[in-house]
Amino acid sequence: MSFNFGIIFAVVCLIGGLLMIIFCKPFWWLMKKSEMPGHYKWYLRIPGILLMLFGIGIIIISAINDFMF
Repeated sequence: MSFNFGIIFAVVCLIGGLLMIIFCKPFWWLMKKSEMPGHYKWYLRIPGILLMLFGIGIIIISAINDFMF
């Protein structure tokens, strides 16, 4: 694969999405030290999952572009 800024952006998206999934607790729940309901955890993980899918999509499109042309 050739070096391009799309791959760098995709890696940043993957790292950001992974961090968003890992650190999904909002600040006010961390301050109260109480357990948040399970469905809220998944609501807060959705942006991280979408960001990771976006990064994976960029890598796939870049790989297809390199192999096709």
